[in-house]
Amino acid sequence: MEFKIVEIFDSIEGEGKRTGAPATFIRLAGCNLRCTYCDTQYALEAVDDEYKTMQLDELLAYLKKRHYSRVTLTGGEPLSTAGVEVLIHRMLLQGNRVNIETNGSIDISFLLEYLQNMQYDPGKELFFTMDYKLPSSGVTNSMHMPNFTKLRQWDVLKFVVGSDQDVSSMVEIVQTLTSKPQIYIGAVHGKYDLKKLVTIILDIPELKDVKLQLQMHKIIWNADERGV
Repeated sequence: MEFKIVEIFDSIEGEGKRTGAPATFIRLAGCNLRCTYCDTQYALEAVDDEYKTMQLDELLAYLKKRHYSRVTLTGGEPLSTAGVEVLIHRMLLQGNRVNIETNGSIDISFLLEYLQNMQYDPGKELFFTMDYKLPSSGVTNSMHMPNFTKLRQWDVLKFVVGSDQDVSSMVEIVQTLTSKPQIYIGAVHGKYDLKKLVTIILDIPELKDVKLQLQMHKIIWNADERGV
């Protein structure tokens, strides 16, 4: 089994609940969406000169040599990759703690059912960082709504705000949530004022338990630098 890898690198987590922690990032090629503000367009298509192929055992061996166990599987959209459920299961078996960054459009049931069929309960060692794409993304209609009922207390639901319309939509979604994931809110880089976003979070009761998210890697390095 082999995988199309756009990037594999070691860095710190730049956002989300593991912000600042060392991790290995595996960026898989290909994505089913085309968000207006996408910052990884080089990973959208599985074009030959944009990725390298790595065998499953090669990937696992690379991860095993790290002195930390955290892995972030990202893209593109990692859950659109054939065989990704096998990769995730094998990473968990060898002790990796896996963060799956997913865009919210792909039904996560196939992964959960595969792990169940393998009689493996990942617990908190596997968590999702799942986007809910707001109107400014241009892909709101692609959201797979049942996904948002499957998120657990240690999963992350992420909103990226790019307009006032996005704020209104986000509040509506938060009000309708039946699951209780951790909620992180960020702004489209350079497109929405962070001070205004903080004021919104403080003023709207429905957002009292959310956390503001900054993209730390874009502060430390150049905003469009790769492999960080």
